[in-house]
Amino acid sequence: MHNSPDQAPKASPPIHAIPVLSAQACEFWADQVLALRPHWTRRDPHLPFYTLGLAAYLDAVRDDPQLGGKRAYHISALRQQNNKLMAEHFSPLLERCCQALAQWTKQTVRCLGEQAALPGFHIHLPHPLFAQEVASRHVDLQFQQVFGLPRPDPDQVLTLTLPVSLPAGAGLRLWAGEASVFHPYQLGHLAVHNGLMPHQAVLHPLGEPVARIMLQCHALQQDGAWGLYW
Repeated sequence: MHNSPDQAPKASPPIHAIPVLSAQACEFWADQVLALRPHWTRRDPHLPFYTLGLAAYLDAVRDDPQLGGKRAYHISALRQQNNKLMAEHFSPLLERCCQALAQWTKQTVRCLGEQAALPGFHIHLPHPLFAQEVASRHVDLQFQQVFGLPRPDPDQVLTLTLPVSLPAGAGLRLWAGEASVFHPYQLGHLAVHNGLMPHQAVLHPLGEPVARIMLQCHALQQDGAWGLYW
């Protein structure tokens, strides 16, 4: 769930970049996402912003009239259907991310496929407006909507982004008070931070005609292990 920046703590952790995929592997996984376009969900009525997979900050907070006013994320059958699709097409990629994060944290990492939605993708197709500051500034509190948890210790949560198709200049801006720092993304590198500082995606700042495709997920530490979800 995206909440206002004034709810975030004041100290900013660094963003870590963990190498996960080669450029060739990124191209393969980006092609997999593009091939599944019939399964994308449009998230903006005017701009080409989509997701592949259920996203808690969208699907666990918004009532869907087509679902009788229920929230898609909390309908078990829909979540299972989503996870089946993501596992069928992306299990090797998710396992690679688990391995990379496990090596970095020195702890067990697994996907929380029974309790939550598996990691999915943000997809921004090229559009002139994406060169502007259109993404929201927010903090990541999805653990509240998915697990009903109060704010955990900052060391118990992570936000992770893996670019598999990356326009030049794309990255993430983090705020500490009124000051901000821009962190460029790296293709095939897992960007890791705790998600509790105000941050904002920088989408297509140079207007390069390249799709922005990012594997997106969050991690929650429970009983000495990390569980990935979206």
